Amino acid sequence: MQGDGDGAAYLGRCTRRHFMRAAAAGASGVLLPLEAFGASDQVHDLRGKVTINNHPATSKSDILPGDRIVTGSDGHFVFVMGQDAFMVRSRSELVIERYEDQGLLRLVTGALGAVFGRGRRRQIIAGNATAGIRGTGVYLETRGDGTYFCTCWGSVDLAATDDPKDAQRIESTSHAPRLIAPQPRDGTRFRPAPFETHTDQEMDILQKCVGRRSPILVPGGDDPK
Repeated sequence: MQGDGDGAAYLGRCTRRHFMRAAAAGASGVLLPLEAFGASDQVHDLRGKVTINNHPATSKSDILPGDRIVTGSDGHFVFVMGQDAFMVRSRSELVIERYEDQGLLRLVTGALGAVFGRGRRRQIIAGNATAGIRGTGVYLETRGDGTYFCTCWGSVDLAATDDPKDAQRIESTSHAPRLIAPQPRDGTRFRPAPFETHTDQEMDILQKCVGRRSPILVPGGDDPK
């Protein structure tokens, strides 16, 4: 039986879920199902120390807009939200600032792999880079020498956060990595970078979490079913 404190926390969590459900309805007045944001099967892989809003994550955790996910030195966390799937690696901090039709995620530090369903705009801010995304697979890391960003497949509008005019639209069918350096050189912060620290198999695992396959390994695998 839950104590009074646990019960209050649980009630607050449920109230928050219903608030997010109502807020997501927007002007249409149509309530989205709770599963659009939080569901008991959101967590697909949980290893080591992982917290959500400073509370230990479990295999039944809900992940909702506004949540802050932090992984320890041994942490590894794979979860889904709607038609998108995410891999948060060790020593990372990810904030889901919003997640309606135009979602915004902030990778404060660490490494993130992500695959996105088609049709909804997403934005990721990481280190000194901002990425506009739709129907794409990406892998990124914050580093001492800048932000590593690989467009594994799809299209990404990538820009330096402190100079949005320093930007590239990247189209990729099989990994197009860039390093966005802190300072410009020859008029740009963008540098060539090797394909490293993630694999096709890892990105395919993320796709499988949402019923798709990596188009690198399975042509047409990212088509909506």
